[in-house]
Amino acid sequence: MTDIRLPLGGLKFSVRVAVLCMRAGRLLVNAQDHQHFAFVPGGALATGEDVYACAAREWQEETGTLPGPLRLVGVVENFFGPPDARQHEIGFYFHMEAPPELPDESFTVLDNAEVFTEWVPLDGVAARPVYPLVVAGLLDVPPGEVRHILNREG
Repeated sequence: MTDIRLPLGGLKFSVRVAVLCMRAGRLLVNAQDHQHFAFVPGGALATGEDVYACAAREWQEETGTLPGPLRLVGVVENFFGPPDARQHEIGFYFHMEAPPELPDESFTVLDNAEVFTEWVPLDGVAARPVYPLVVAGLLDVPPGEVRHILNREG
């Protein structure tokens, strides 16, 4: 299987799957010391892989824990990046309550030693910032609803 990330028409096209993991009014995010922003756990969809399997695989690769029930809450068409490195990303976002074995404190992501997790209060997601910035609009999607968001940054 190959990750769906490829150069097309002068930009990078990718399909990303991410998990909005919540516990007690907080969202689990990934970050790096040299970045001023955070992002939600997830990664590239692989050829031949469905988005639910990808969400479960990415979650387990990053945290070492089995995912809880995953509920699709959003599809984001995301256009971002500087003029010389534009990206077009289709993102599938899943809601998941944090599994009990997931630590409350920060930990290093298992498949990337440069990335660590932290819990951000839901009311502070916009201030952090967490990318894509529209992720805040997916935190309160009721069961049975899936939001489609078109996001153009920069």
